[in-house]
Amino acid sequence: MDIHVRERESRVPSRRQALCVGAALVTVPAGILALVTPTPGQAAPVPDPIFARIAEHKRQMAPVQACDTTRDGEDRLAELCDLADDAFVRVLETVPTTLPGLLALVRYVREATPDLALGMQETEEGESFEGLFLASLETSLDRMIAEARA
Repeated sequence: MDIHVRERESRVPSRRQALCVGAALVTVPAGILALVTPTPGQAAPVPDPIFARIAEHKRQMAPVQACDTTRDGEDRLAELCDLADDAFVRVLETVPTTLPGLLALVRYVREATPDLALGMQETEEGESFEGLFLASLETSLDRMIAEARA
């Protein structure tokens, strides 16, 4: 029986490591749950912007998945991929404002990038997708914890 071992050349944390951090964050203090459960008489919460960004990326991915390079050409596929990548960067840059939004971001990153190490892709400015993802998670949790303590 052959055993295949995948070796990484990059020293950037893997997608799996980033997702583990995100999953660990789901075990936040119970006091934060109060942030997502409105009390009677409380104004309706503002929708979490992450859900709109995820929907936008899904819309941008549909033409990529439907593209036929024999009919549409490689240039068209590259153009569609650039648009989808830009939408994915906007997903990663968006800071979730609720626990359901935070969970949706973690789940969507796992769903949208099953075979892609986030540390291997970069924005045009040179920031890794993984760095954007972790920064959004950190900022979101910082804000939620500060609100719960207030």
